[in-house]
Amino acid sequence: MAASTIGLILAAVSTAATAYSAWSSEQSAEKTEKRNERALAAQAERARKAAELRAQDEEKRHRRVLAAQRAMYGRAGVTQEGAPLLVEIESLAESEEQLRRIREGGAIEASRLLDEARWRGQLAKKHETAGYLGAGSALISGVHSIGKAAKWWS
Repeated sequence: MAASTIGLILAAVSTAATAYSAWSSEQSAEKTEKRNERALAAQAERARKAAELRAQDEEKRHRRVLAAQRAMYGRAGVTQEGAPLLVEIESLAESEEQLRRIREGGAIEASRLLDEARWRGQLAKKHETAGYLGAGSALISGVHSIGKAAKWWS
């Protein structure tokens, strides 16, 4: 086998290895980003559920406080009119506001995590595209170098 043939074969093997390496590297990055996307989406759902559970626990606590207030008023012989009623209305309003804030905080956190998950998904698609472009570029460059060495064109 002539030395020029061996050189062409080595150049072809090198080109194929470079193309595969470019594609493989980006495939690995794509898989990582897809895994990150799924993990963040799951984390967002957990954040939403955790906030809902905190809100439910807080609501139970508020109900117990209101029941204790009513019991104290009852023991003292105070009717649910006037000031006691206003206190209860105020307590209910504060309770509802607290529950809204807890739920809203969970929704905001879940939204932030879902935004990041979508970004990771887009990043994964970019890595996929970059893998194909890198492999294609390596192949074109390699074929050009081989053609030049083999004097396929001037």
